[in-house]
Order: sequence, then C-alpha cells, then structure tokens
Amino acid sequence: MKLSNVLSGLAASMLASASLTGCIIVDGDDHSGYGSITVALTIDGRADRFQCFDYDVDGFVVSVVDEAGFVTEASADCDDLGLTLFDLPAGYYDVDTWLVDFDGFPRSDIVRHEFVDVYGGTDTLVRVDFPWTWIDP
Repeated sequence: MKLSNVLSGLAASMLASASLTGCIIVDGDDHSGYGSITVALTIDGRADRFQCFDYDVDGFVVSVVDEAGFVTEASADCDDLGLTLFDLPAGYYDVDTWLVDFDGFPRSDIVRHEFVDVYGGTDTLVRVDFPWTWIDP
C-alpha cells in the first residue's frame, strides 16, 4: 500500500469525524456591524398563550443595556411570546425582561441575562422563562 493512499484515507476520516461532531470553523470574529436579539418567552416552562390569561399577564417588556450604559426598551403582547430588537451595534448586552399588566405595571420579578453577545449580521436568541413563583398574584 502506498503512503499517499494511507495519508489520504487518514485525512478523509479526520474530515468525516469533524463533520459528525458539528464543528464549524469561523474565519474571524465579526464584532462589527449590526445584529439583533430575539427574546423567546415562556411562562412556567411553557410557550402557551393561555399561560398569559391564567396568570393575568397582558404583556412583557425587554430592556437592553450595552457596555456604555445605553438603554433600548421594547414591549410586546404576552400572546406574542417573543419579540426581536433590531439594529443593535455588535457587542455585549445585558437583557432584562419582566411581565406587565394591562396598565403597564410590573407583574413579575425581572429575569436578567448578562453578557449577551451580538454579532454583526446575526440574530442572538435569548430564552426567558418566568416560573409561576416569580409572578405576582
């Protein structure tokens, strides 16, 4: 057997094993441009619109704070179970989320995710769950 056949077989098996592990090779770190953050909401572990009704929650608010302290805030109906904040400069953010009633008053504790990494040209998913014990009766 030729050495070249052995080497090509070894290289092929290494590539095959790398593809099975889900390895992705990225050239560079794109912390430039603009990205987005999508907040996916669950209540007591369930992405169910009826949870909003059961806990008397009308909406939720998302506050995003960058490293310099700049704040962006958005809100959505609870029934939407999520929202996306677009055009965020690439970088790190703290994301606070809380539930509100019809008048906009807080109905829950704040769930915080720190150091959420946003890359240019991508959407970063943040999953937020409110255990029933965190919701005001």
